[in-house]
Amino acid sequence: MFVGWAVLSPLATYAGWAAGPVRDMAVGARGWILWIALAIMCADALVSLLPVAFELLEGVIIHPGPGQSYHQKETETEDRLVPSNWVVVGLVLSVSLGLLLVWVLFGTKGIKPWATFLGFVFGALLSIIG
Repeated sequence: MFVGWAVLSPLATYAGWAAGPVRDMAVGARGWILWIALAIMCADALVSLLPVAFELLEGVIIHPGPGQSYHQKETETEDRLVPSNWVVVGLVLSVSLGLLLVWVLFGTKGIKPWATFLGFVFGALLSIIG
């Protein structure tokens, strides 16, 4: 926080990157710092996700045989697991409902449907880490 407000904020204002008033979210240093911090957090989360992705890819691509199934690492018995089709149907329904609600609340001039969908995708990826 200190570096953001004591170093980056004056630098952004002086360099013209955030030409508005410092407390303005749209054109001031406050909004500039917010987006930089958000980008750093997303990059950190995605880098943390790489080992999980590589492990999944290794199990699926490098060892595709039936003896090397990714689900063999599961500690629960088959009867206690949620069926895959329930997960897919729930995911499709919840994303569709979310897209519809955002469109109803913000309309065509608000958040675009592709941006909302991209938010769902990134949220799903980042939730694996959390």
